Amino acid sequence: MSAGFWSSGPGLAVVLGLVFAAAFVVTWMLVGTGERRRRERSILRVLGRRRREAREEGPKESRSHWVPEALVGVGQRFAVATGFSASLDERLEQAGIKMLAGEFLTIVALAAVAGAVFGALILPNIVFVLIVAGVAAIVPFAWLGWARRKRQNALNDQLADTLSILASSLRAGYSFLQALDTVAKEIGEPSAHEFQRVVAEIRLGRPVDEALSAMALRVGSDDLKWAVIAINVQRQVGGNLAEVLDIVGNTVRERGYLRRLVRVLSAEGRLSIAILCSLPPLLLLYQAIINPEYVRLLFTHPLGILMVIGAVIMMGIGVFWMTRIVRIDV
Repeated sequence: MSAGFWSSGPGLAVVLGLVFAAAFVVTWMLVGTGERRRRERSILRVLGRRRREAREEGPKESRSHWVPEALVGVGQRFAVATGFSASLDERLEQAGIKMLAGEFLTIVALAAVAGAVFGALILPNIVFVLIVAGVAAIVPFAWLGWARRKRQNALNDQLADTLSILASSLRAGYSFLQALDTVAKEIGEPSAHEFQRVVAEIRLGRPVDEALSAMALRVGSDDLKWAVIAINVQRQVGGNLAEVLDIVGNTVRERGYLRRLVRVLSAEGRLSIAILCSLPPLLLLYQAIINPEYVRLLFTHPLGILMVIGAVIMMGIGVFWMTRIVRIDV
């Protein structure tokens, strides 16, 4: 589209319509993302837990009936049709985000629309608009990956203390289910939520081995997977489970110390990656705002378009190698 279209009345109407639609859908999304929280509170009420919290939050639950099923239905059907639903639901669950795959894809689409509108207002060129829309669509996925890594790191840091509490409870004479319930009460978030869910599943009739294995798969932590395998094997063959938990806990603690050491030593490299990745697009955006004519040739001239494509490819290769250099498996 030409610059004259965006400065005309129909162009302004299109922009205002897109902004209004994005704001409307975001409002409905904020109202409807509490559906999964309502289901979890319902399960806890059936098990007789958190009754006081349920009574206190009773007036708030009436708002969860306003679920925007029609708005997220298209996104959910797209996620199921393309095969994104299962993997995206798993990643959202690992990140601790109470959201469905359709809701997340709707947010991605809204971010792309907002980026396209923003790019059209700065530089009305189709190539520039598509680039800004693509970058804006990547932002929710980047936020999801950050939240997922943050939660997994928190779970790994708490795992040694979790195993210590579990071993101490077994030595005190508790049954294994009572020890898991003690861990769920004593440990902090996010481990408390995961163990509360395990206890709830076991009380509903799910085998202990399956509930623990499902938690390890859901969390996505290698340390937790090894700890669960050790617990399941020891419960099947017999023996002193508390002693095994102490050994696994000490191993996990040493691995956590080594992991934190590697994280500190690679902090400079990760910071350099963040700066080098953000500097070119931010400079391009700055130039597009203060001097659009200077940047316009990159998106209107064939040679400029080839330069942009080459820069994106070379930057992608550089980011790939830099991330492989600073990523050290422990």
